[in-house]
Amino acid sequence: MGAYLLKTGRWDVPASCSHPPLAFYLHSPPSFVYPLDWSRWRYRADALRDIRFLRSADTQRGNAMLLDQRYDGERFFFWSRTTSLLLAIPLFAALYSWSRELCGYWGALLTLFFAALSPNLLAHATLINTDFTLAATFFCTIFAYRRLLLYPSPAALVIAGLALGLALMSKLSALVLLPVLLAITLWFFHFSDFAQRQRVARLFGHSHLVSLAVAYLGVCFLAILALWASYGFNHEPYILTVRSQLWDIGAGHAAYLMGQFSDQGWWYYFPLAIAIKTPIPTLVLAIWGLWALARRRPTLELGFVLWPPLLLIGLFVLGNAKNIGLRYLLGIYPFLFLLVGATMHSALRSWKIYLLCLFAVFYAISTTKNHPHHLAYFNELIGGPEQGYHYLVDSNIDWGQDLKGLKSYMDEKGIERIKLSYFGAVDPRLYDLKYEWLPGFKLPNLDGSPAKLPTTGTIAISVTNLTGVYMDMYDQGRGLYTWLQAHQPVAHIGHSIFIYEIE
Repeated sequence: MGAYLLKTGRWDVPASCSHPPLAFYLHSPPSFVYPLDWSRWRYRADALRDIRFLRSADTQRGNAMLLDQRYDGERFFFWSRTTSLLLAIPLFAALYSWSRELCGYWGALLTLFFAALSPNLLAHATLINTDFTLAATFFCTIFAYRRLLLYPSPAALVIAGLALGLALMSKLSALVLLPVLLAITLWFFHFSDFAQRQRVARLFGHSHLVSLAVAYLGVCFLAILALWASYGFNHEPYILTVRSQLWDIGAGHAAYLMGQFSDQGWWYYFPLAIAIKTPIPTLVLAIWGLWALARRRPTLELGFVLWPPLLLIGLFVLGNAKNIGLRYLLGIYPFLFLLVGATMHSALRSWKIYLLCLFAVFYAISTTKNHPHHLAYFNELIGGPEQGYHYLVDSNIDWGQDLKGLKSYMDEKGIERIKLSYFGAVDPRLYDLKYEWLPGFKLPNLDGSPAKLPTTGTIAISVTNLTGVYMDMYDQGRGLYTWLQAHQPVAHIGHSIFIYEIE
């Protein structure tokens, strides 16, 4: 996608207007190395007038490319995913720098320890999507804007503007940064001391309030300029992206929560997702760190740390957004890790350091024992990943990531062909996996024959399909697979695919 957009400057293919282009560009370098057949990307001339078309995903053509003998689909995936490291480096550098300033050297190391083992960051940093891109640029924007206010300089202004521009290029929800930065600016004006405000005033040559307004507007101006440049100085694709997002929100989205279904979501969906998909030590230590930071640091610093995650959570809770994954709030986690690091100052040279070490060990065991199935992580409050699908599905546990694991299981058990209901877009033939089609989500029905349910034999089903949240497209609706509840799975593939043997 990114290679096509850069080569042609045309936003006329499916999914091109589903998000701003940074993630497309970031993951596109391998596309310039492989001899791609660009004729596959020719679509109808009136595409730009069809929001539904631009919002869709053409999985058929994507799979055709991956199955082409000229390409190595697995290697293509690998190199496309590794480009996430380009964002991980500044994210971890910003985390270390800010945490060291707040909490000292050992606090900064604790922050990095929790960030490096975070199951949610590990899960999404290895995927080709927009969520980790936004999480990294969101945090780096706040870091850079804080530096501008505390240590003002022309370079700091430019860096903050570019950081905000990259965030706006990542995902439309990054627009929340505009009120976030405004709130931080007003907080700074109210809680900073005279000397801090005077440094900003010296840079911009006006009164304290006017200089802060100029700083805020200057950062926004540079960011908008960078965003415009990312579209080749063509504003139309961004407007189409906003329109497609509004259309998608208006259309509603099927969601699942603890056995319930809804097209409009629940206000408590994201708070619950945070509570059960965040490791318990992170939650406990973040609360401890907030208490420690509030006691030791001036109120000004709390605004930098708290306003961004609170407003981001508020956007998705009060905005009644799509309830399909905690990934929408991935940007709050770097701030939680800052708070975790803040515990170190109060724990050093006291008995509390032993308690902190126990939490660190608990954290390491809890997060690594589920490796490499980080996407399916659920904490011990609900019994771990094995119980996760009772509470949340879709990208919280099942994004089609265990197809290779299913193929390995079939090879190990000597299974030549399996009945498959798969939640994912990748064609199983990429892994030479032979299957008999059962109703699923975008799974190709190769011979076109309808499935007869209930059925017998060896059955593999994604847990998202098992709950039935997206199965209302078939005649039997969301109860399509309720008959499987009378049986126990004989195996679990990475917590997202269940295997049944039914005679």
